[in-house]
Amino acid sequence: MNLAVNLSWRFWSLLSAVILLAICLTHPTLPLKRPVFRYLFVIDITQSMNASDYHQAGLPADRLGFVKASIRQALDKLPCGSEVGLGLFTTRNSQVLFEPIEVCGHFPLIADVLDHIDWRMAWAADSHIARGVYTALRETAARGGDTRLVFFSDGQQFPPEPDFPPFDGKPGAISGLLVGVGGSLPVPIPRLDKENRPLGFWEYVDLRDYLPLSAMPKDGSSLYLSRLDEQALTRLSATTGLGYLRLETPESLTRALLARNLTTERIVAVDIRWMLASLALLLLLQRFQPQRVT
Repeated sequence: MNLAVNLSWRFWSLLSAVILLAICLTHPTLPLKRPVFRYLFVIDITQSMNASDYHQAGLPADRLGFVKASIRQALDKLPCGSEVGLGLFTTRNSQVLFEPIEVCGHFPLIADVLDHIDWRMAWAADSHIARGVYTALRETAARGGDTRLVFFSDGQQFPPEPDFPPFDGKPGAISGLLVGVGGSLPVPIPRLDKENRPLGFWEYVDLRDYLPLSAMPKDGSSLYLSRLDEQALTRLSATTGLGYLRLETPESLTRALLARNLTTERIVAVDIRWMLASLALLLLLQRFQPQRVT
């Protein structure tokens, strides 16, 4: 009698495990409230972002390439249900490429658009950082109060401005980060043609019609150099209420983006395959336990 009961239990354990594994193939989910993130990433694509001052093995040396690689790594760590949109900054404006979309379901699309961003998408050559941040904040506000702005820039303005224009928003109304890109030592800015082929570096003589006399070099140097203007970005951070992060490694960006104060609670479809697969494994282990004959 005990043997028959034991065999019956093994049969039903095996059958239940098979059913659970079959359900896993349908990618089952449950709607649950979870802390997730909703970001609008806006990337400075002005030509100073082509300067190379990163030196990490396996990662691009140029600022724009390093930003894209860092975002790409961060996307892997954002929990499913999080949403990301992409935008570009050049001259005085920030332009949204696409609205925030769910990262797990649209990962290939987000990664593909990110890979194809380059400086040639700029619609003007000037770089008025403060105005770009202000327009990015307005674009972020238009997408709901739980959308966070992450603005990537080296902070270099061209032509140089004596001061920022006044900010007409409420500091801290939009959460997020200003991410400072580049190094503290001045480096030359590559001059590239429309096919992205190098033509040398930008020199003061090329830009003299756009620079005030006060910005021209007094030491006879010819190259127009660029560095991370951390002072300008931290001032903008204080003015707008955005946090500030210096981008040194992709890991530092990921940690900042996963900060609790940037989360939002949402009902999201949570993948439960791991639960069903774990239960199926327990049933299979029961199925293959040694028999006891009495």
